[in-house]
Amino acid sequence: MNNGKVDWKGSYVAVVTPFTRERDIDLKAFRENLDFLLGEGAHGLVVSGCTGESWALTSEEKLQLFEVAVDLAGPEIPVIAGTGSLQTGVVIELTRRAKEIGTAGVMILPPYYCRPGKREILSHYQAVSDAAQHPILLYNIPSRVGRDLTPDLVEELAEVEWVVGIKESSDTFLRVETLLATVGDRINVFSGHSAERGVPAVLMGAKGFVSSMESQLMGREAIGMYDLIQNDEIEKAAKVQLKTLLLDQAMRTAGTFPANLKAGMNALGRTGGYSRPPLLELTSEEVERVHTILADLGVESAVSVS
Repeated sequence: MNNGKVDWKGSYVAVVTPFTRERDIDLKAFRENLDFLLGEGAHGLVVSGCTGESWALTSEEKLQLFEVAVDLAGPEIPVIAGTGSLQTGVVIELTRRAKEIGTAGVMILPPYYCRPGKREILSHYQAVSDAAQHPILLYNIPSRVGRDLTPDLVEELAEVEWVVGIKESSDTFLRVETLLATVGDRINVFSGHSAERGVPAVLMGAKGFVSSMESQLMGREAIGMYDLIQNDEIEKAAKVQLKTLLLDQAMRTAGTFPANLKAGMNALGRTGGYSRPPLLELTSEEVERVHTILADLGVESAVSVS
């Protein structure tokens, strides 16, 4: 339960992990992207999540990224570290070390592949909370994990001492609304899939949203949706939301996420880098499609294919 442990709110960005062509982490590119996002007004950073290809990173690589992010963000911008993993012991160790590094908290998805039941999911989060005593953002993304943090389960998890929030990334907006009604007074509800529903989620009472595609391509325009709402510029926020929706839908037709996001960043002269196998670089036709999407939507600095 939050109980004032954190004051997370606003437009948080789940950042990419740039790799070189040799598939090493490109820390220079990582820093440049974080500098860009912070300069564009991001209220928080999420490192080593789905967008950051956490599945492709070793524990030591994750910790290295956490250190860089905390150093760049400083004390005012929360860095939330993705420490989710299959084994509870691994999550505990990663979370303890993320705490030592100075992260504001951690984001943890349910254990995947082993198909844990409700009792085991509760035990997993309870064990991490007890052992690490560091703010936990639940991460519900059943399309990737295979397990759904249903509202009744989240109601129980909200009573775990260090569970302070949830990033809700299931496919239905109704779930965000239900969580606001059932646990919104105890933990911070953030919406995932912000390209589709960031604005309505905040208008309904969500503390904010976690973005990826739109913020790292559109920069301040997309990141600023939250601030537009706070300034009662709802019509402007709605127009931006419709643009982010079109961008997200169109980018889904070109390559695999987040390789397509990285291709878009590269097209804009930013630091997307490459992905690690099994994800592959986009084909020349897919790259052409990305350039066309950016140009058609007027995303700033879109360049032509050479």
